[in-house]
Amino acid sequence: MTYSARPSAESVRIAWVDESGQVRCMPGRCIDVSARRIHLEVPQRVPLKTHVMLSANGKSIPGPSAVKYLTKCDTKFILVLE
Repeated sequence: MTYSARPSAESVRIAWVDESGQVRCMPGRCIDVSARRIHLEVPQRVPLKTHVMLSANGKSIPGPSAVKYLTKCDTKFILVLE
């Protein structure tokens, strides 16, 4: 079963540790949510296979945690977490 989520005005954030060991984070917008995948629109590229943490309203969101696909779309990027 697939559940779709409409983008909201509430902030969604992703966080990850980059190749140099620094914690990085940025805002994102949820495009779609299913039992296996989450699609996000973000302002910067996140490398494939990067493990990320997702949060909204200050609370961690359990679920997919690695960047499976990455697509540039205009000035933003679409991440598929799986």
